[in-house]
Amino acid sequence: MDPLAINGGPKAKATAYNRPNKYDNEERTLLQEVMDSGKLMGTDGKVADFEAEVAQAFGVNHAVMVTSGTAALHTALAALGVCEGDEVITTPMTDFGTTSAILALHAVPVFADIDLDTRLLSPESVREKITDKTRAIITVHMAGMPCDLDPFLALSEETGIKILEDCAQSHGATYKGRFVGAIGHAAGFSMNESKHMSTGDGGFVTTNDDQTAKIASLFRDKTYLRGQKLERGAQPIPFFGLNYRPTNLQAAIAIAQLHKLEHLVARRDQIVRRYYGELADLPHLDFPKIAEGAQPAWWPLAIRYTGNTPTRDELVQVFNAEGVPINTSMSAVKNILRTEIIQTKKYYPLSDTVPSFWKDTTYDPESCPNVDTLQATCLRLPVDQRYTDEDIDQTIAAVQKVWHHYFQ
Repeated sequence: MDPLAINGGPKAKATAYNRPNKYDNEERTLLQEVMDSGKLMGTDGKVADFEAEVAQAFGVNHAVMVTSGTAALHTALAALGVCEGDEVITTPMTDFGTTSAILALHAVPVFADIDLDTRLLSPESVREKITDKTRAIITVHMAGMPCDLDPFLALSEETGIKILEDCAQSHGATYKGRFVGAIGHAAGFSMNESKHMSTGDGGFVTTNDDQTAKIASLFRDKTYLRGQKLERGAQPIPFFGLNYRPTNLQAAIAIAQLHKLEHLVARRDQIVRRYYGELADLPHLDFPKIAEGAQPAWWPLAIRYTGNTPTRDELVQVFNAEGVPINTSMSAVKNILRTEIIQTKKYYPLSDTVPSFWKDTTYDPESCPNVDTLQATCLRLPVDQRYTDEDIDQTIAAVQKVWHHYFQ
């Protein structure tokens, strides 16, 4: 076998990965329709069209489009009745938007550990964190892998705690025959540039509950009553809400992206099946355990390196030299428990005053050791529906080349 590229040998992946533009003529056509209508703003038009299409596609009664994944979680938590001082349990291994959505309601984020095998929120750890103040649990379907939802649904049935699915990275994933986002009491999806469905930035809430949908729809629009013949100045403003309205331009792109989703998920699954089939038997590589009955939508594949020599970070340098970029973190923040905002409870940018809802809360940065272990050992193999078979051939060859050098 050739010497490693880092030692002067040829690269295993000598060409760049195929990444053509994910937006094409369908997006252009739908955008032109919006432009021709002369109406970019509003919760009708293409926004309503997208909401109807995504509800039908995902098998839910309602979808409410908003401006981001964080806005979707904030809106959903509000619609589920989370109030000041309530506790919301989630994982510290997620995008910070999951946590900021909780804090925005002056609710208290509580962090439970993950299961190392699944890489996802542990139901057992969540149970240990429940108190009489717990109002909701956010199950984060991280990296496109569905949580094992049955234990969480059982917890909800037992305690009355609401289940909010964070589906930011799992568009099109299923659990026991149902799409994620259609199983808990509500769900929040992101549509930023990196997601399966992208509108540049955007998001949406899904729910099967009529009241939750009604509150979410009002909350994202400052609680304005639309479509009713109200006298000017007669808006009642029944409760506090924000302006999380998307534009019809975003919705036009979202519709086109939704139409591509089935093919996208199928292609990502083909790629990951090859990784499992051709790399899972290599020593010191631990692949994720998928929940029974779950079909992931797949993100970069989160494998764990369990060896000691070379180190994980040394391996990353070796892979980069081979032309294979390997990410080592499951999220932008490795462990939210260790962030400055959580440890100091600095809520306001220009004041150190801790809000009253948060004053009596303390956080142990060592309380989720599995998160630290995963983040310290993670190697994320590249997955993208646009990659060619040659891209995947070369990626697999690069991993096999590196492993042959060090472990055989």
